Amino acid sequence: MATIQIKRRTTAGTGPLVGTAGTVKAGEPLVDFSGEHLYIAKADKTGSVGTPLAESDYLKIPGVAKVDTQIDTKITALGLGTAATKNTGTGNGNIPILDADGKLSDSVIPKVAITNTWVVASQAAMLALSNAQEGDVAVRTDINKSFILKTAGYATLANWQELLTPTDSVTSVNGSTGAVTITLAGLGGVSTTTYNAHVAADVHLTTTQKNILANVLNTRIFDGTGSESLGTLAGFDAAVIADAIKVYQVVDSNYTPSVVKYQIGIDTTKVLQPSSIIDGGTY
Repeated sequence: MATIQIKRRTTAGTGPLVGTAGTVKAGEPLVDFSGEHLYIAKADKTGSVGTPLAESDYLKIPGVAKVDTQIDTKITALGLGTAATKNTGTGNGNIPILDADGKLSDSVIPKVAITNTWVVASQAAMLALSNAQEGDVAVRTDINKSFILKTAGYATLANWQELLTPTDSVTSVNGSTGAVTITLAGLGGVSTTTYNAHVAADVHLTTTQKNILANVLNTRIFDGTGSESLGTLAGFDAAVIADAIKVYQVVDSNYTPSVVKYQIGIDTTKVLQPSSIIDGGTY
């Protein structure tokens, strides 16, 4: 029967049996309770002055507390963050990892659709949009309609939902549908003949309105053989006798609207009269 020898460090300090004294056998364990390590001798060896026992002659197995301390020390030395001490997974406090498609699980982050718009000329072209994802829109130029991919599976027609838009055509005019020709009678009015006769007459005017129109005169002054039309105001001022015409304005409110009247006469000092004296004579 094989004999297993186990040594225990009993002297002060920590570490395995080292120095110029002592013997160890290959595979012999040495327990260090103070340093919390287990040492396993690599080979048979007896310590001497020329070949003393050293820590390198053992396999060094640290205890749990030592391992934790060493890991924490290494993480700090490498500048690693707190994620280095977390487990992977999708639960609270875990580090999520990518799946086989290179994406995070839907339980970690919901799907976010970036909508693309595809312009296609047929149904076949729409069902061939291999890059289409949920939320993408296909504009069909062949039927002037648009469809949105409501679920994964671009090649399935049922996965494309038509986008409904308000109709832009007039459904009816005064109860009529189709190609509607609008007439007065069709809109519930009088016939065109009656309307034209009404417009040409004054039967639709009140008495007051008729009186107002009756008092409106279209008055203009034209030049004739006995007069000359001048092109500028300066030319007119130079050709006439200054202050030769007297004008008096009268507003007659007996009419609706009021009538503006002008009394016009020649200044008596600007013309010869029977009693005028010229060079001492009377004419």
